[in-house]
Amino acid sequence: MSKKINESHLIVLKKNTHDDGVSIDYLPIINPLSDLLDDVYMKCEDDLCHKEYANEILDSDERLKKIILSKRDFCLNLRGTYQGLSDQYIKHNPFFTYKDDFTDEELKADVLKDKEFLKNDLKTYGLAYAIESTRKSAESDSNIVAISHRSHGWSDPSFTLTENLNVQFKTNFGYGGRSYFCSKLKYKNINIIPFSEWVRYNDSHYDEILFYSQDYPVVNESWQPAMMYVKDAINLCIENEEGFIEKYITSECEWLVNGLKDIVAERRAMNDFDEKIDRMDYKGKKVSGALNFIKSIKEFDSVISVKKIIKDIERLNKGILPVLLQELGQVNYDLYLAESKLTRHKPIYDKINEIFSPLVKLKVRISSINDKNPDAYNGLIKLFNDKYHNYDELQDESTKARKKYQNIERSIADLNRYDRNFKRYIEKITNYFES
Repeated sequence: MSKKINESHLIVLKKNTHDDGVSIDYLPIINPLSDLLDDVYMKCEDDLCHKEYANEILDSDERLKKIILSKRDFCLNLRGTYQGLSDQYIKHNPFFTYKDDFTDEELKADVLKDKEFLKNDLKTYGLAYAIESTRKSAESDSNIVAISHRSHGWSDPSFTLTENLNVQFKTNFGYGGRSYFCSKLKYKNINIIPFSEWVRYNDSHYDEILFYSQDYPVVNESWQPAMMYVKDAINLCIENEEGFIEKYITSECEWLVNGLKDIVAERRAMNDFDEKIDRMDYKGKKVSGALNFIKSIKEFDSVISVKKIIKDIERLNKGILPVLLQELGQVNYDLYLAESKLTRHKPIYDKINEIFSPLVKLKVRISSINDKNPDAYNGLIKLFNDKYHNYDELQDESTKARKKYQNIERSIADLNRYDRNFKRYIEKITNYFES
């Protein structure tokens, strides 16, 4: 049987019996009321369809509403929104209602549909109850230190197995775009931060990187790599603390510095950036943004020597500052030229618009009568084509003028964005060295 996390099994982290480390295990999700549910499922799947049958099934055992169908801390879709389970069946009695004037066929179809609806809900609520029961049993085992869950909303339980390492699984399930799933390590109360992600991924955000040690897709399957990451970190910290420091602290700092050097020297592939100005924008973002990590890097001073790491980041910023200033000057000059070009082109664009726009509106009005009065349409469109025989030429001229105008506007928008970005990078660097 395959192990589906949070569906058939819970994944847990437990203390080893043979050493001080931890290992991963899987607990079958067991529902104490499985016999009751199996009987109810059979009723939901039979062919009976008299008017009160769905409600009779619902009322057949008080444990259904009292235990199974009550409100639970359960998230149906971890990435969705409004995914909690309510106590809807308790609030409505009877829950399934039907119109008095239903025909026999209509009643049969609705009852069968409601039975299917009830069966599907019972499976969902039954799983939620089974997970809750299995977790409660697991929590009573002192050897189990972490258990997978699919609870709705925020959760960040922490545990400490060694003197120096604290672990958290941080989750926010069922909140759409605000959902997240990550693990957080603290070594001697210092946050373990994946600095390497700043240079590995183009779209990384430093505030997110500071939030976690490793993050995961918001799906149940992510519990496996999350548990594996934590297990490996704990065991390495217990077996070889120097090795832990090298892997999770030293190498991350070195990755950051070496990655920044590669970005500046363009030794890293920059396939996403065709233009020189885009590459310069990326360099400015990454190099100046690395200054946000200095405070966190300094916290490791009690564990490793960070002076060289900080000096390298500062040197890279000092080196890129004059280049950014030069690039900003070029952007401002190009912006001046583009705005001048737009000013020159606008009268031409407005004039062709003034001539052509009324013709477009007139042709649309004529076309609108085609379905109602084809004969009148044919006559009017002939008059239109005779009078405005140069319509196609005007259309081509208008299209070219519009495209040129829009291209200039896009160029100005891009240059204004570069202007804002370069100023922000320059300000960050100058503020850092002046503070």
